[in-house]
Amino acid sequence: MPQGINFNFGGQTRPGGSATTTKKDFSQYFSLYVGNLSNITFDQDLYKFFSTRGYKLAGAKVMFDRETSQSKCFGYLNFHSQEEAERCLAEQNNAKIDNKAIVLNKKKDGDFDRNANVLALNLPKEMDQSALNNLFKEYGSIKSTKLEVFKDGTSRGFGYI
Repeated sequence: MPQGINFNFGGQTRPGGSATTTKKDFSQYFSLYVGNLSNITFDQDLYKFFSTRGYKLAGAKVMFDRETSQSKCFGYLNFHSQEEAERCLAEQNNAKIDNKAIVLNKKKDGDFDRNANVLALNLPKEMDQSALNNLFKEYGSIKSTKLEVFKDGTSRGFGYI
């Protein structure tokens, strides 16, 4: 490679042409995890869904498998303020995007209790995720609910709270 020429391939440019990829710094944002996404939901779909409902987003990202390029069916929403993230969490958990009830959670950190999940069995086949949430909310604060469903969207008869 010719000396003294700089090349930039999407990362930081270094003299002599080598480039490094830099990770985006999200430390100034307040993030929410978005789970149970459809495999046809993309970044722009998430951004549009929440911004058209009045939320001020810094960005939205759906995660994809690097090898298969298939959606991992979860992503993240980034907000400029904690208040906006908490408002979205309170108002949009179990909202439907592409016919799937999404799960919103605060981005997991060190204080996440993995033993806090409850498995609910023998649920009615007609139950949806919102009904599961409503069924258990009288017993205390719920971080998230996840109803397991078949491909056609009908309940498999169990879920997690």
